[in-house]
Amino acid sequence: MKEIELAVLTKSSKFSGYCVAGIDYESGKWIRLVTEDLESHGAVGAEDLTYENGEECQILDVVNVPITGIGQDILQPENVLMDTSKHLRLSGKITIEDVLKKHPAEVRKYILGNKYPYITEAKVGQLGYSLTLVKVSNLLIKQVSNPGGHPKTKADFTYQSDRYENISVTDYRFYSTADGTSYRTAYLVVSIGTLFRNKYYKFVSAIYV
Repeated sequence: MKEIELAVLTKSSKFSGYCVAGIDYESGKWIRLVTEDLESHGAVGAEDLTYENGEECQILDVVNVPITGIGQDILQPENVLMDTSKHLRLSGKITIEDVLKKHPAEVRKYILGNKYPYITEAKVGQLGYSLTLVKVSNLLIKQVSNPGGHPKTKADFTYQSDRYENISVTDYRFYSTADGTSYRTAYLVVSIGTLFRNKYYKFVSAIYV
């Protein structure tokens, strides 16, 4: 049975389950866990994130994950297919400072290709990656409603002197954060989701303050 040792950095909302991603704790490379559930675009269910004692995997756990293979998604090259018939094994707990020693914050001109909340279908294939860990300043959490009246959490922040606005937050730990809460600096995991209305939207999948 093949396994990877994963430092879990995101456990964010994705359809009816989670988007779980982190770094290979040996190599420091990005990994996104996916399942064979095509209806949810590979979302990981809570039942797939349990240890033998019944407890559920949490952010900043280091876990041994049984896998069946590497995903073949050009737009999300970090994908790894879980073996959901086996339990995860907890091997330790870490801090974001521990993570940064293995995988320092990434520095590029833009976050995922531009400073906007989405990237076009024409451009997304040119990126070659769909996950990034960045250090930002002047993070502002906003609680808004979408056109259907459903609550949404958004983030504004500054990166490389550019202001990013209205980036959707899928880190459920911040869904109840008061509207207008600000942080001087933060580390963010930003990811690209699946195609929606001819656009690939960016998500703040995890926030560390």
